[in-house]
Amino acid sequence: MTTGADCDPRILDAAHLARQTFGDRALEREVLSLFEEQCGRRFPILAEPGGAPGRADAAHTLKGAARAVGAWRVAERAEALEETVRDPCGTAAAKALAELRRAIAEARDAIGERRRASA
Repeated sequence: MTTGADCDPRILDAAHLARQTFGDRALEREVLSLFEEQCGRRFPILAEPGGAPGRADAAHTLKGAARAVGAWRVAERAEALEETVRDPCGTAAAKALAELRRAIAEARDAIGERRRASA
């Protein structure tokens, strides 16, 4: 298990996050909470079958939110899902969704560790 200080930067890039929040820990907590809310709101849309435009938009939004906080793996997986749901065959979407689910779980774990380390 990692701590907030030594978290894999692909999961949660602490240096990027510090730049985005100007080193303000209260702002960091707020931004991370908003990111977690985005994950919670967007993932159910992403998991819905069909509806490619809505799913692609949700993946795109989640990709941007992840990039803002330095959750690079989530951003990469959201981008991959965004591309697969636009594919009319849609055969790769299930795999991309599972990979995104894992990346979100990793990011949430890292955020929790970061919160515990700063408490």
